[in-house]
Amino acid sequence: MVAGMHHVSRGVSDMDRSLAFYCGLLGMEVELDTEMSGPMLDQNVGLQGAHIRFVLLRGHGTMPFLELLQYYAPPGAPANPAASPADVGAHHIALIVRDIQATAAELAAAGVRVTGPPQEVDSGTLRGHWTAYCFDPDGLVIELWQLPLQPGV
Repeated sequence: MVAGMHHVSRGVSDMDRSLAFYCGLLGMEVELDTEMSGPMLDQNVGLQGAHIRFVLLRGHGTMPFLELLQYYAPPGAPANPAASPADVGAHHIALIVRDIQATAAELAAAGVRVTGPPQEVDSGTLRGHWTAYCFDPDGLVIELWQLPLQPGV
């Protein structure tokens, strides 16, 4: 059975553009950057002639990793610009940030689409956490998440 989580993966259309976003703007770090092709990959992903570049990113020494995949072959369909977080199969990743107000402002100033100002969760188990949604260069949803401040921090 499951013993932990290694990574979450998302397909991207332009790896260099995505790395500029995830590393340059968000400060994630590259753990591995490589290409793969061949029978093992074809068998694993169920596609013939697969050729990918994959990059594992980490947030300051933490796991799980975020894996970005760019398929050079076979060609994939572009992201649906009309997709919504309410769609079946929709997904997002939540990245912990230290200062959600500053992070959201910096991303917006850099031209990143942010849905609105960060919001504090005001009830329930997650009361005191802060959250905001933004979008990566392919329009994929990212949730910025700030943990509640601990006394004395």
